[in-house]
This record gives sequence, C-alpha cells and structure tokens, in this order.
Amino acid sequence: MSHYIRELEFAIDIVEKASRITEWFRRKGFESFLKSDQSPVTLADLASQIYVISQLKEYFPEDGIIAEEENIEFVNIEAETLINKCFNELNLKKLTNLKNFVRFRGKPSERQWTIDPIDGTIGYQKGLSYAIGLGFMIKSIPKVCAIAIPNYNNYPLAIFVAEEGQGSRALYNNKNFNPIRVNQNEKIDNIRLCHSLHYDQPWVLNFAKKIGIKNYIQIDSMAKFCMVADGTADLYIKPLDPDKSFSWDFMPGDLLVREAGGSVTDLNGERLKFNERKCLWTKPGIIASNGMLQKKILELIKINPSN
Repeated sequence: MSHYIRELEFAIDIVEKASRITEWFRRKGFESFLKSDQSPVTLADLASQIYVISQLKEYFPEDGIIAEEENIEFVNIEAETLINKCFNELNLKKLTNLKNFVRFRGKPSERQWTIDPIDGTIGYQKGLSYAIGLGFMIKSIPKVCAIAIPNYNNYPLAIFVAEEGQGSRALYNNKNFNPIRVNQNEKIDNIRLCHSLHYDQPWVLNFAKKIGIKNYIQIDSMAKFCMVADGTADLYIKPLDPDKSFSWDFMPGDLLVREAGGSVTDLNGERLKFNERKCLWTKPGIIASNGMLQKKILELIKINPSN
C-alpha cells in the first residue's frame, strides 16, 4: 500500500507538465546563459523550475524545496513575457513576479522536494537527451521520485516513478504505468554500459575496455539511471566532483534503481546518502547496476584503480 499517494500523483503530473514546457521552448527557441560556475542554463530550465515551484507552493505549502537554479538576473521582462506565453499556450496558470518563484525554497521542514528542472542542459541545448527530475524526501531519506524523459528509446515521452518499498514503474508513450525491473545479466562481456556524454572522465571507458565491456550508451542526464532500472542497460558508472554532487541530480535515480531491484553505491560500496542539498559519498564515483554485477564491478575497480 502506498504511503505517499498524494505526493506520487503530484510528482507524476508535475514532471509531465514540466516536460511540455521544456519541449515548447525546444520548438520555439530559447536563450542560453552561463552561470557563475560556467555551467549552462537556459530560459527553459528557469521556466520549468518556476512552474514546479509554483505548484509546490500551492499544493504543499508547508514543505521545503531544494532546487538547482538561482539566477533571477536572467528573468527579465522579455523572459517573463515569453514564459507566460508558454504557460498560456499550454493552458497552464499564468503567474506574476516570476523571479520570486526562482528562489522560493518553502519552509524549514523535514519534508523536502528536490527539483532538477532540466538535467542534461548541454544535451538539451544540442537537441539530445535530457530529463526532468523531482524527488521527495523526509529527513533527507528518499521516499518518492518521478523522472520525465522526452524521446526515450524512440518513445515521445517516458515517465519513471518509484516509492520507497513499493517498487518502480514506467509509462511509455502515454500508456499505463507498469512495473519495471533491472535485467538479470551476470556476464561482464554482455554488459551494456551507460556513461556521460559531456561530463565523463577518461578512466571510465579505459576501465570498461580493460575488463572487456564492448557495448556502450553515451547519453546525458539521469536517463542513465532509468535505463538501468528498466533493463535497457546493465551498468552506469559516474565520476563525481565533491563540489558538484547535489541531491537533485542523484536522489531520483538512486531511488528508482533501488526500487527496481538494482544497486547504487559509491566506489567503496557504500549506499548514497543525502543531507539537504548535498549528495554524500566516501569515494568519488557512483555505480548503478542490476545488483548482480555490483560486487564484481567494485572488485574489478579496486584491482584497476581510476588514478
């Protein structure tokens, strides 16, 4: 029995509508900016986050919010006009004072929502894969997640959801949600590895080739977690930067894979932990797998260290 049915239904609805917003901007065009850390952000990122936060403020006013984007300086009068044009054409509620929503973080609470309005912004800019991720935590423990991915495996839209203790499900092409499970591959030479398109490090592929992996999926965003969860891929290896390890990037995928029967750990085999906005680990890298491969890959990484 679901303990968080209201949160789950909300999350599904919101990531689906947010994907309409991002796809609207992809069709119409969008402006891009560079943040102070030199990472990219687009007007679509900001529009997506503004919408999600506006809905959280309305439906869960007592909850806290952990969200990626903070740059209100990019939301000028022209941007506000374009965002509200988008909302109007999609029959979404018109908002005023959009800058206020960008930085709104709700109330201090044990209940917190993580928002990644576009995960894989570089891919989004290039017309490639991206995702929208929403997570719900209590005392920094993942409880619910929803991930929307336009153009996933030749489907116009896929939505992945999970609830703690209730398994993972996916909806492809607006059909019904069905349970998903990781695959059962145990053979190294049959592994299909997901790795990052724009944020990889050479050791990932060097390691993969050294142990005999031949099949690769190079893709942006938390879609890689989804591919492990639904059995499309067997393994995802992600190098981490301690200054850029945030809950909004990893909480949804972590819960999704684990509830699908897989495993997510750092390179020491420790489960990921979350503390407010930070994703915590003991050694800089994440492995997500079908679970059957986890111990074997961790042992091989120790024999073939990354540095």
